Amino acid sequence: MNGRDPGFDLYVWQAPRDVDAEGAAALVDGWQANGGDPARSPFEPSTDVGWFHRELTGDIPGLDALSDAVPSGSRMPVWLATTDEPPARVVAIRLPDDDPRDALEVILGLATKYDLVLFDPGNRRVHRPLEALAAHATATFWPAGAIQAGVAGVVGAVIAVVAWLLAIPVIGWIAVIIGGFMVLMSVYTFIHEGRAALGRRRS
Repeated sequence: MNGRDPGFDLYVWQAPRDVDAEGAAALVDGWQANGGDPARSPFEPSTDVGWFHRELTGDIPGLDALSDAVPSGSRMPVWLATTDEPPARVVAIRLPDDDPRDALEVILGLATKYDLVLFDPGNRRVHRPLEALAAHATATFWPAGAIQAGVAGVVGAVIAVVAWLLAIPVIGWIAVIIGGFMVLMSVYTFIHEGRAALGRRRS
C-alpha cells in the first residue's frame, strides 16, 4: 500500500443504482470489512463493468485498479469486438499521485460511456455521469438544442423528399430511409424534451 490508506479513491459499479451516498458507503464499508474480495462484493455482475475495466487499464497502463474482471485477452480493438467481456462486479481505483486529473477524465468518460455508478468515499458522494449529462442536455435544450433538432428535422425532410422525387434505384431508397429517420428523431426529441420541460414546470 506504500503507506497509503487501504481504501480506494473511487469505486465503480453498474448496480445497485438507487443508492445515496450513505447507502453506497455502507455497501463499500461492509464489503471491505469482510475482506474486500471483489468477487464477493455486493454489486451485480455486468459486462459493462468488464468493458470499463478493459478500456481503463488499456488507456492508463499501470493504474492501481482492483477488480474481479477477468480480461478476455483479446487484442482486437473494442469497437471491432464481436464477443462481450466477461461480467465483473466492481472496479476500485486509486488515482495516481502525479496526474490525477487526466486519470479522472478517462474514468468519467468511460463511466459515462457504460452508464456506471461512481462512488467517491473521500467526499461521500455518488456520481452517475450519464444521468448528469442527460439532465444537463435537457436543462439546456431550449433554445439552442431546439434549433439544432429543428434544423436536423428539416434537413432530413428535404433529403427524403428530394430522394423520393429523383427515384434513383437503391441510393434513393437509402436516402429516403436516412431522411425519414432524421425527421423521426427530431420529432421524438421535441416530444421528449417538451414532456421534460412540462414536468419541471409542474414540479
